[in-house]
Amino acid sequence: MEETFQIFNHFVWGFWPGIFVVFGVGFFVGLLASFLGLGGGFIYTPFFHSFFHLTAVQAVAVSLAQMPVSALSGLYVYFKNDKIRWKQGFLLLITSIPTAQYAALAFGRFEDTTLGKQLYYGIPLSEFVYLILFTIFLGILAVYNLFSAFKKRKLYIQNLSLENQNHVVTQEDTQSRADSKTNQTSVSHSIPEFHFTNRSVLIVLFVGIFFGLFSSLFGIGGGFLAVPLFIYYFRMSPVEAVATSFLGIFLTSFGTTVQFLILGKLHWELALIGSFGGIFGARIGSLKAVKAKPYTILFVTSFFQFLVVTWYLVMKLPKF
Repeated sequence: MEETFQIFNHFVWGFWPGIFVVFGVGFFVGLLASFLGLGGGFIYTPFFHSFFHLTAVQAVAVSLAQMPVSALSGLYVYFKNDKIRWKQGFLLLITSIPTAQYAALAFGRFEDTTLGKQLYYGIPLSEFVYLILFTIFLGILAVYNLFSAFKKRKLYIQNLSLENQNHVVTQEDTQSRADSKTNQTSVSHSIPEFHFTNRSVLIVLFVGIFFGLFSSLFGIGGGFLAVPLFIYYFRMSPVEAVATSFLGIFLTSFGTTVQFLILGKLHWELALIGSFGGIFGARIGSLKAVKAKPYTILFVTSFFQFLVVTWYLVMKLPKF
């Protein structure tokens, strides 16, 4: 087994601890990914880059490779609970899939070029550029999601306060409260039916380009763009936005994984063990997301994004 899975010998604590740690990280990533709709790569990519010393492209490839399996597990729960908005999801895929394919091809080849291999502060230029861009980009997202979470929490509390002050307990009011409680995870109590317009189609197609681009470059699924779009523009509930984003993550990451495999950048052994853990984690995470309060998903997203940024700032960038 060690001959086939020899990559685990590169782990700092040895072969079998590496197996168990990757499985555990896969479980944790699957849980967070299905809860947040972000693909989990913002943890997976730095983990393999730091602890298995993979190149940036290899770390992204492994991160993307575990997404289809864990995403499928989470999608099953969302499908049973009727949380997926299919129209917006498939519209997003029209541009995200081809963009992800092209970015994976270009990113994978750049690492092997003379320019990509040129040392800069003691590491290849491709690695240096990746570290800087990933840290800055994820930091901006963390700040954005934190402010969005506080805003959503304030609105949620205000709505509850107004409801308690203005409602008189009658038979009709009791039914109204029951309906409100059922829809606590909604951005508003009534979500309008989606209708395609020229503007909405263009916006989703445009976001799909960046969804696929950042999925291939950073291995983070692209849900950080799709989830806010679905919540604020299409007025989905957070859990519907996550579920619809997860549909895009599943199909986009599957195609990109094949591309990285063809380029010889994928350590499938790491992806396989991580995927086994991700199956169980995604099932639990999606069940939690279905019952989560509106602002909880954004708070959790922001926390872990800040955590990863801090890790890179403390452990990686000072070495340069």
